[in-house]
Amino acid sequence: MSSNSKYNFDENLNRIGTNSFKWDGRKKFIGYPDVLPMHVADMDFSCAPEILKAIQERARHPSFGYALISSDFFIPLIKWLKYFHQWEVEPHWCLYSPSIVTTLSLAIFSLTNENEGVIIQPPVYPPFMEVIRNNNRQILLNRLKQNSNGKYEINFEEFEDLCKNKKAKLFILCSPHNPVGRVWQKDELSKLAEICLKYNVTLISDEIHSDLIYSPHKHISIASLNNEISLNTITCISPSKTFNLPGISSSAIVIKNKELRNKINAAFDRFHLTLPSAMAIVSFESAYKFGYSWHKELMPYLEQNRNIVKNWVECNFKNVLFYMPEATYLGWISFKNLKLNDGELKKRMHEVANVALYPGSKFGEGGEGFMRLNFGCPKSQLEEALSRMEKIF
Repeated sequence: MSSNSKYNFDENLNRIGTNSFKWDGRKKFIGYPDVLPMHVADMDFSCAPEILKAIQERARHPSFGYALISSDFFIPLIKWLKYFHQWEVEPHWCLYSPSIVTTLSLAIFSLTNENEGVIIQPPVYPPFMEVIRNNNRQILLNRLKQNSNGKYEINFEEFEDLCKNKKAKLFILCSPHNPVGRVWQKDELSKLAEICLKYNVTLISDEIHSDLIYSPHKHISIASLNNEISLNTITCISPSKTFNLPGISSSAIVIKNKELRNKINAAFDRFHLTLPSAMAIVSFESAYKFGYSWHKELMPYLEQNRNIVKNWVECNFKNVLFYMPEATYLGWISFKNLKLNDGELKKRMHEVANVALYPGSKFGEGGEGFMRLNFGCPKSQLEEALSRMEKIF
């Protein structure tokens, strides 16, 4: 922590005993109760004190009855989107959702029929596949490809073929992309959106990592490109990644198209998912009202951690490749040159290094031989994990 810092990201926070999925779930979900967990995508930092203060103030009131979303609930988010992403959004375009995955599932349920196709771009966030399967829809794979430098790119020819010939009804875009860390450029987004319009494929953009961008890259909300694209797009946003609030479920959906918005809203009504918790309201509003300075200090810290991983891999890990993410606090690491299958790699990571990473195979096709490392943690924790990982080579 520098003398000019307002926030201490170097603090080693003890999360054991807080019902933490990452820390308290190690024995149940990994089978090794003492591994250093670097797999789950939440950060090991204290909550921003401005958000914590708002939550504590609300908690002092002794009543926790049903909560109501006020008419100005989305105003802090709208100001945030304009400030960081130059996207102007109207309050009536916005809906509340407990989580982005909830939104994805209900969008699939309400906008498609059973056995119709939904396009995703693997390797990608595993719940994308789960919500499609659970709704009895067909998963259509537009596999990301790597160029000669290892950078991930979109296979537009395959994407258009899926839209045209496989009767896709929906496309779920991960922007920025988890796990490969790509920040999609304007020409890439425009091409995807135009193909969707051409074949009448509704576009859902998961932008949960959109505030975690490394310079010189710039996030562009695909719905901001033009009015026609905006009318065909459902945008999902949440403070959970930016402000480390996934345990207080809250997110927003931005839908300019009234017909689409009404269909999604009807699905939320059907499953009684329209009432947020009291703490969800407080944390959401305070994050986007008061989180500017915390976010400003967070990003250089994450960038330093990203560079630590890069330098450590290059200096110590022979035959291992680290693809520098343009966004997120997630490192996508290739262990393919070790010639180990995914089971052997995971076992060696757990039993020899005593570290848990997220297996790449869980992200679908193209993830085999990779593992995802969460570097959203104090530097000392990250360095300990990397030091342990040296033992597997």
